[in-house]
Amino acid sequence: MKPKLVFVWHVLIFNLIKPLPNSSHYFNQHFQLSTQNLSDHDSHYKRIVKFGKEQSGWIGVLLANIALMFFCLPICFSADLVIHSVHLLSIKITISAILVLIMLGKFDMLRFRDDRSLLKLFYLFNCLVSSAYWTLTCLFLAAFENIVL
Repeated sequence: MKPKLVFVWHVLIFNLIKPLPNSSHYFNQHFQLSTQNLSDHDSHYKRIVKFGKEQSGWIGVLLANIALMFFCLPICFSADLVIHSVHLLSIKITISAILVLIMLGKFDMLRFRDDRSLLKLFYLFNCLVSSAYWTLTCLFLAAFENIVL
């Protein structure tokens, strides 16, 4: 049980320090995959989920997803409440822009190493234009990262 809690703790810390310059060092130190699971095209999100699966099986996948969404889902849910209750367009645009930046960073969409990044960007753009619910957008992108583990 203790290694699983330590894993969740490392994921939560990485969530907080990801925008900082030394986050890649922390990531490489705590989420090192075996060579059979390693792929250069995977996002940080997918690599952490793979690491969880490698360490603890499907329980690790579940814990990784919960820890990775720990900060993002409450922010998206709160933003949905504000966006759909406020009538000022400037507030809606500001909140949506902030959420787009959060999603770009969370799901490594600006790493153009494969077509999956372009597909995620296209989906995010469609959600922005169509005023989609950000909570569902976040959940869909998380599910997309979990495809083909």
